[in-house]
Amino acid sequence: MAVASASLDAIAAKMQEHDIEKTVLLASYFPHKQSGISNYRLLHWINDRLDWNDGHSQFCMFGSLDFEHYFYQGYNELEELAGQNALQGIKIYTSYQHIDLASEKMDLVARLAAKKYLLLMFHVGSPYTALRTPEPASIANTVTPRDVQQVAQRHPDVSVIIAHMGMPFLDDLVESVKANDNLYADMSGLIDSKYDRPEIPGSIEAIKRFVGECGSKRLLFGSDFPVQTHEDAIAFIEKQV
Repeated sequence: MAVASASLDAIAAKMQEHDIEKTVLLASYFPHKQSGISNYRLLHWINDRLDWNDGHSQFCMFGSLDFEHYFYQGYNELEELAGQNALQGIKIYTSYQHIDLASEKMDLVARLAAKKYLLLMFHVGSPYTALRTPEPASIANTVTPRDVQQVAQRHPDVSVIIAHMGMPFLDDLVESVKANDNLYADMSGLIDSKYDRPEIPGSIEAIKRFVGECGSKRLLFGSDFPVQTHEDAIAFIEKQV
């Protein structure tokens, strides 16, 4: 990784350095790697930093769940957290798990997002970090933007985010976003800031094309800290003008 620590203190320091008011933290479930940060553990970290005098926090949270193995336990937890107004969104780790986007389970999560006014995000594509290794980029089928748009079409009242600009499927991303008003992309994790320096010009051009064809309001700023640094993510935006 390009940065030694991804603690909330380290993130807060970067936020102050770059005048960032709010950061979204993502709960993560990677059972195949026996790693991840659970919803309540992440919420506990956020609450530990809460200024109880004014109720203000620098951080907000997207929850997630082990969709493949413990779906209903995870869904019930998300429903409980949403009832506490502890979530701003839900991220689904497609490609890292076998998830049927056309299933009733997927629709159940999407209906929860609609009911509680939550954003719904999907891991999409294969970042350079994964493509650098001889091992498969994911343990399940790679999901493309065109795959995700079916969820956006079935649930037009939910704002759906395609993470990492769905790279390397840029053509697919542009066409899918243009065809669906509730579909967005984020620019997080386009590179590994430590290893992928030669890929920076290509990432900048990808952002320019997306903004040119889809508009700046359809692209969310993001870093994927500590893999892609704040400095690189900000530079991607500054070089658009």
